[in-house]
Amino acid sequence: MQATLDRSTVYDGETVTLMIEATGKDESGEPDLSPLSKDFAVLGTSTSQRIQIINGRRSDSRQWQVELEPKKTGSLDIPALSVGRSKTKPLALKVMEQSAVSAVAGDRPVFMRTEASTGSMDVYVQQQILYVVRLYYRVPLLEGDFQDPQPDDAVVERLGEDRHFKTTIKGKDYQVVERHYAIFPEKSGDLLLPAITFTGRTASISSRRSSPMSSDLLIKRFFGRNPFDDPFFGGMAGDPGKRFRVRSEALTLEVKPRPASYTGKFWLPSQALTLQDSWQDPSPEFHVGEPVTRTVTLKAKGLESSQLPVIDFPSVQGVRVYPEQPVSENLTDGDWIFGVSKQTVAYVPSTAGKITLPAVRIDWWDTAKHQQRSAQLPAREIAVLPAAGGTSTPQSPPASDTTPDTAVHDTGSALPAGIQGWWKQWMGYRNILLAAVAVLVLLVVIVWWRNQRHFTRNHGSAVAGAQGRQQHPRTRSRELRAALKAACEANNPHVAAKALLEWAALEWPEQPPRNLGALAQRLASGSEEVRRLDNILYGDGAEAWQGEALWNALKTGLSPRQKHETKGSEGLAPLYPEVQRAGEHSS
Repeated sequence: MQATLDRSTVYDGETVTLMIEATGKDESGEPDLSPLSKDFAVLGTSTSQRIQIINGRRSDSRQWQVELEPKKTGSLDIPALSVGRSKTKPLALKVMEQSAVSAVAGDRPVFMRTEASTGSMDVYVQQQILYVVRLYYRVPLLEGDFQDPQPDDAVVERLGEDRHFKTTIKGKDYQVVERHYAIFPEKSGDLLLPAITFTGRTASISSRRSSPMSSDLLIKRFFGRNPFDDPFFGGMAGDPGKRFRVRSEALTLEVKPRPASYTGKFWLPSQALTLQDSWQDPSPEFHVGEPVTRTVTLKAKGLESSQLPVIDFPSVQGVRVYPEQPVSENLTDGDWIFGVSKQTVAYVPSTAGKITLPAVRIDWWDTAKHQQRSAQLPAREIAVLPAAGGTSTPQSPPASDTTPDTAVHDTGSALPAGIQGWWKQWMGYRNILLAAVAVLVLLVVIVWWRNQRHFTRNHGSAVAGAQGRQQHPRTRSRELRAALKAACEANNPHVAAKALLEWAALEWPEQPPRNLGALAQRLASGSEEVRRLDNILYGDGAEAWQGEALWNALKTGLSPRQKHETKGSEGLAPLYPEVQRAGEHSS
């Protein structure tokens, strides 16, 4: 049994939808709604049934949608409801007075209202702001279109599908379309959320009077997935309607910088952050020379996946560590964005005995409790067993003067005496054939090289001229480098950050870094200066920025960090050292 509400907060006079879903034996029963009568008026109930067949197994479920109207304001409890022998869990609903809505609405048939919240009193830079836009109307609309918010110095993401419900204001019934956005401010200070505009057409009075649709039927139409896709909005008997435009009120929020007390390596303002790991084998055994795969999942409420850092796995004595690039995605429940990053790492022990995998720790800022916290995977002690062959360390094949041909002749000598002569004769022909193939390949390479030089000499200038007439990425890269240089010379951090991120988008077109922190993770050189620029932009503004060091670090280009780069100068050993050593001996 599961019970959910389409909204956890409503205003006085609005309706809310309670959804109950039953599976298994209880799906054939009916919910007992009588406990709701204390605080709610039950306006109507609709049911639906779903059948799923997965891998030959059938599962049935049934869903009830109950439209409720709260009888009073305040914090109301929706008690546990019985369906068959099972019960749902209790839910909480907050009903607020709508004096603010009434003041804005007046007697207008169509108006808009917006609000912004973060789940706490303070707003920090890069923290998610939930921005809610509501359109109220009590006349039939023939068509309409929202204008999405476009604030400066902020990233905007739309959350889920539009929601639809009805409410009563000053004794008049209104239909409501509600849309949710996630807004991430990119710098501290005042953030202006401009007014939202809705443009549409209402039906004329004569069309409303001549329409055969009753008010109940109109209400049902407004509860579709998208009311403006309904045929009702295509017009009434050719009625051109009356065009109108309504605007919401603009909002201004104060965005705080990163707190001075925060000591984390990455700025991660989140409502909740979790760090979990799983292994390819639930109970893995470590053997010398055999890789064991571990997946670490980082999930943050109120952060996009592009804001999450790449996890740094510490080196381990006696173990080779091979981290892979993380796989990221964004999820949403309609109110919050959940950034998810999954990173896989392979451990290959090189010696038997006991080893300790160090703890993995991510610091973050709890926006609900206004304090620094950390998510951590504890250290893990591992017993490494010898390799399958019984040795405690990976062994290279023994050096030998025996060539591959000699080994093949040894195989031939084990054949019956009657065909050994044929075998030796075939091996002699094989050597001649291999030599002929090698000579042929060498001739092909020489001819290709000469033709390539001839083509470049005769046609190189024409190709270069044709490329010059197009907007080549290299041309755009040079323009952005010049812009970055000018911004660094002028000590302008905002222009420098914009040029730097656009330049990085050209270097990584398939997965461009969304912020300076993500870019710093990818750079082999200049990462410290990029992080310093990031701190300047998101700090309190007390420190002046000098761009000379950033330009000196990046003027030669954006050098990407090697995939398995570590702090040591020699780099990581190969994943399968035996194969490489065998190749060295045979060469």
